[in-house]
Amino acid sequence: MARINLSAKLRLTAWFTLMILLLSAMVLVFVFVINGASVTDDPAGRLVKVVQHNASRVEFDNGGFEWEDIDFYRRGVYCSVFDADGVLLRGAEIEGAEIDVPFDDSVVRTVRAGGSDYFVYDVFVDMTVTTLWIRGVIDSADRSGLMHTIMVLTWTLLPCILLLTAVGGWLIARNAFRPMELIVKRANSISDGQDLSARIDLRRGPSEMRLLGRTFDRMFGRLEASFNAERQFASDAAHELRTPVAVILAQCDRARRKDKTPEDYLKSMDVIEAQGHRMSELIDQLLSLTRLQQGVDRYPLRAADLSEFLTALNDEFVPAAERGITRTAEIEPGVTARFNPSLMARIVQNLLQNAYKYGRDNGRVALSLKKEGKTAVLRVTDDGIGIAKEDQDKIWQRFWQADASRGEDGGSGLGLSMVREMAEFQGGAASVESTLGEGSTFTVTLPL
Repeated sequence: MARINLSAKLRLTAWFTLMILLLSAMVLVFVFVINGASVTDDPAGRLVKVVQHNASRVEFDNGGFEWEDIDFYRRGVYCSVFDADGVLLRGAEIEGAEIDVPFDDSVVRTVRAGGSDYFVYDVFVDMTVTTLWIRGVIDSADRSGLMHTIMVLTWTLLPCILLLTAVGGWLIARNAFRPMELIVKRANSISDGQDLSARIDLRRGPSEMRLLGRTFDRMFGRLEASFNAERQFASDAAHELRTPVAVILAQCDRARRKDKTPEDYLKSMDVIEAQGHRMSELIDQLLSLTRLQQGVDRYPLRAADLSEFLTALNDEFVPAAERGITRTAEIEPGVTARFNPSLMARIVQNLLQNAYKYGRDNGRVALSLKKEGKTAVLRVTDDGIGIAKEDQDKIWQRFWQADASRGEDGGSGLGLSMVREMAEFQGGAASVESTLGEGSTFTVTLPL
């Protein structure tokens, strides 16, 4: 037997509609039972209301009556209009029963006709220009008024209720499952590698779906960061390792063709070794940046005395080249912040090395730490070549170096990029203020 596969939305809609239909049927049956057993309909009262209603609506205009406003049959009541002499003008007659009794104004009477009892009610209408009698007749056992109303309401409202239930159920189910469809669509898109930056960004819908959407967003964010870091690492490695590899291959070829003595071979080995060390340092720095972005390496943050930590770092720091530069330190005692010692040490070393590298011969380098508001502010100042205003945003880019120093000391151009990454990882920020030809001040802030 074939199994019909319906979507969850259709199943929910069908269930809602079926339940409303069953509930309506039960209520209708209950009303029928109660109406037949205990509800007393008042035919005489209904008769009086219908006749008086017609009496208030009869009009004589332009020598004739406007019969359109008269209800000759309503709710089981048969109405007829007679002139003052008792001549029938227009009306509705009961089949099989002839009512022939004198008129009696505003009195409900019981008349036997055709084997049944009928209520008769007459109203005399004085219209100034003419007079009328309006007679109403109803079977004394008639229950059509209440049942008619119930049936009309049933056949009128029940289809509307069912339609409203089906549409409302479909909309509720669609809105409830729309986040799931969006999650599936975005997940497929990311799985296909079309848009790694796509996010569900679910702001409406059931709380469970919003929670699921946020969970997927966090997962997509980690995937995007991982893919971007991997792509960046591959691109950087391919770009920056090309030069040292070319130098090593060229030196090997030269040694093979031209080196004759042990001294020549040693010189070639020195060049190859230097390029190997440069490649090793570059790879280590790239891996550190990638792991920091991906969160592969754990760098726990803890509250510690940053003043004591920086004092020890300053005492232990040895620059690659002295160049007659004087270094001073102004460290405010008792500054406590949340930081990772390993990352903080690399930040300070990179900033100091950068200051010595671009500082002026016989110049000065100043290291300072102060508490400003709710942040700890670390500054490294030099009086070197400075940075042009249009280049100050570029210094945080990977491998960017000032023109004056490119190629001079084999620097990788990753130091300041790593400074910013490590500062932001610890909840802080890195910035620079510089004037070309006068020097630079690098600032790192950390939350206390």
